[in-house]
Amino acid sequence: MYSFVDTIEYGRGKGSLPAEAVSINDKYIENEIEGYRTLHVVGRELLESEITDRQIGNSDGTQFQSKRNTSRVITVTYSLVAKTPEEFRDKFNKLNLILDQEQSKIVFYDEPDKYFIGTKSSVEEVPAGLLNVIGSFEIYCADPYKHSAVEKTFQAAVNSDGVLEAVIVNEGTEAVPVDYTITHNHENGYIGIVSEHGVIELGYFDEVDKEKRTKSQMLIEYRDPSAFNAMTDKQGILATDYPKDGSFKVVTVNGKQWLAMNGISSGESWHGAAKKVYLPADSESVVGATEFYAQAKIWFETGKTEQTGIAEFSIADEDGQHLASIKIVKYDLFRNTAYAIFCIQGKEMLRYEFTPDNRGVTTYEKGQVYIKKSADLFEFYFGGGKWQYRVPTAKNKKATTVSIFLGQHGTRGGINLVSRMYFDYIFFQKNNVNYWYDIPNRFRKDSVVYVDGTETKIYVDGIISMEDEKLGSKYFQVPPGKTRIQFYSSDFSFPAPTITAKIREAYL
Repeated sequence: MYSFVDTIEYGRGKGSLPAEAVSINDKYIENEIEGYRTLHVVGRELLESEITDRQIGNSDGTQFQSKRNTSRVITVTYSLVAKTPEEFRDKFNKLNLILDQEQSKIVFYDEPDKYFIGTKSSVEEVPAGLLNVIGSFEIYCADPYKHSAVEKTFQAAVNSDGVLEAVIVNEGTEAVPVDYTITHNHENGYIGIVSEHGVIELGYFDEVDKEKRTKSQMLIEYRDPSAFNAMTDKQGILATDYPKDGSFKVVTVNGKQWLAMNGISSGESWHGAAKKVYLPADSESVVGATEFYAQAKIWFETGKTEQTGIAEFSIADEDGQHLASIKIVKYDLFRNTAYAIFCIQGKEMLRYEFTPDNRGVTTYEKGQVYIKKSADLFEFYFGGGKWQYRVPTAKNKKATTVSIFLGQHGTRGGINLVSRMYFDYIFFQKNNVNYWYDIPNRFRKDSVVYVDGTETKIYVDGIISMEDEKLGSKYFQVPPGKTRIQFYSSDFSFPAPTITAKIREAYL
């Protein structure tokens, strides 16, 4: 409390304010109402404490249990001068308007760097019939503390132990909450805020940056005849072992190139040209595929009924044995009939009959075939149909080579060869390839996490995200003096986040 100031001293202009002039929400009343002047203020100093204790038997005195600071009431005594009744009433209207605000920021002129939060409660009636009055009003502060007008910010840095740490210096008289701004420089799954007073945890400590997943990976893909040069000539593992001394050539039909047979060679049964390629290792350096999808396009179209020929697309295992194949063959000299034959481990599973003419299923536009293996289940596709077979003995067999074959029977030669017997493309896709997947973590790079210590709320990029808070987290306050706060993040989150902590000091 300060000494009484005679109201006659007022009038030296808005720049001359009493020491205890009151600012409400950043506006001094003296500057808003001419003739108003703060005389003195009571209730800003020592605060009453409420003690809880208990009587123990007949012992002298009591046992202390706890103390709490009560709410604060600040009483402001003022004078108000007016020249006319109308002016008097107008000034009180303005005063009512200024005071009628809830939870206002209250600043006193002699301590501009601190503020209270309060609401006008009771008022003293002023004398009637006067234009120069003295009155008072009370400001109820549920929060009894005054707070610094300026927040203090502390930057976290790596300490001598290699731990990210901020040293908070609280020069107030009371413990206060801490707000944190955490800007991520890398993906992160966990934030730990640790001090001797409590721990706040966000996310999961054991969240990983990567995990094993599976995907499909293309191992070979030959889309034009020149790509087939990667295969080795005169080699191949087929459902039946035919002579393979023939050769290939490239033919062009309607501007499109196809791989065709050139030299037929000779033999008593089927013989012709073959190519084989070993599958490369996948992205994890694993050779072979127990699960795969292999596709080819074959143009197989006769020009005369008596023509014969064979085209085969074949997969072999790690032991160099036949695993699965589709071969298209025409051997009937008297009917324009061909067969698609599906084989698994050298055994014929189905012989599908069709007509290989220009309206059939193996023409310039058609002719797609595939073989798919998933553990012990094989699936064949031909002519728009699908057929499946389970072969338990082949469950763990790995495909390691792909072969193609074009041939003729006996001495029938090129003059009696199927007119259009070409390969367009082949490809082999390995399924369920293991790889390390980069998990989109809880906190992405450049995301900003804000921890509001006063409201005990979490915001991620401005959006409230309480689901990120781990059960059991404690939003601790820092007492007067120094407090070390350490920060932890996922091991893979490097460089570490940029972290600032801020407090607003409080005083009795």
